[in-house]
Amino acid sequence: MPGKYLILHADDFGMCHAHNEATIELLEYGSITSASIMVPCPWFPEAAAYARSHPEKCIGVHTTLTSEWQLYRWGPVSRTGVASLIVDGYFPPDVLTVEKNSIPEEVEREIRAQVALAQAFGVSPTHLDNHMGTVYGLYGVQSHMPVVLQICSELGLPFRFPTAYLPGDAIGDYLLEDVKTGAAQIAQAAKQLNVPIIDVLLSHPFEVLPGETYESFRESVCAKFSRLPVGIHELYIHPAKDTPELRAINPQWRKRVWEYRLPKDPVVKLAIESAGIKLISWREVRDLRGM
Repeated sequence: MPGKYLILHADDFGMCHAHNEATIELLEYGSITSASIMVPCPWFPEAAAYARSHPEKCIGVHTTLTSEWQLYRWGPVSRTGVASLIVDGYFPPDVLTVEKNSIPEEVEREIRAQVALAQAFGVSPTHLDNHMGTVYGLYGVQSHMPVVLQICSELGLPFRFPTAYLPGDAIGDYLLEDVKTGAAQIAQAAKQLNVPIIDVLLSHPFEVLPGETYESFRESVCAKFSRLPVGIHELYIHPAKDTPELRAINPQWRKRVWEYRLPKDPVVKLAIESAGIKLISWREVRDLRGM
């Protein structure tokens, strides 16, 4: 079905209580259309309890292979057999280390364990995506897309993988050209495995830029809506409430508080409507893709 569709999505559900509070509020008020849970994180049980008691909400699994905060860490759900994913007892702090060191069989074991634990807690995932792009092969060293596509195919779930890039967007500007070129092959593999994916994945710098205000941040996001082509897209954010917990974890806490404000903002809602974009959730992606 032709048209412009957008999933307004919250990553990092379960990372900490500040994220949980913000995500639950945005889901309750319909300000976002989906979220995904970080199963290895300390506040996963709270996020899972919400998902279990609200099966009508669109909540997936945010497959996690990194632990990026200096003083707030988490590690694999798998008890054994994932040594290539561990640094000093936790997941590696960055994507490049994962690409260099991870063994595909161990990545598969850990992702399956995370999905299984979510299900054991009563979560019925609507889709899978991944934390920090660890499975994409962002640095051109190693991609784990064959693993995740196979898992999604078995589970009958979509996966967040973009096949097109919007000029000026954080993701498109960041990726290596050979990684972008390889997206077509991954898209073909996804089609063969009957795994729905998306077109454009919208992002923005995770840190507050010099001179940036909430208003200029909002303007930069809204400007992208009018440039979206026909297709199925996602804007992912990391909404969190301003709490001592968040400030202690994340030096860039202010950007995440802005991301909590963003989907509630009438200016943002008007920009989406003016661009002729229809908001959807991951549940509708399979039907729109005709799969």
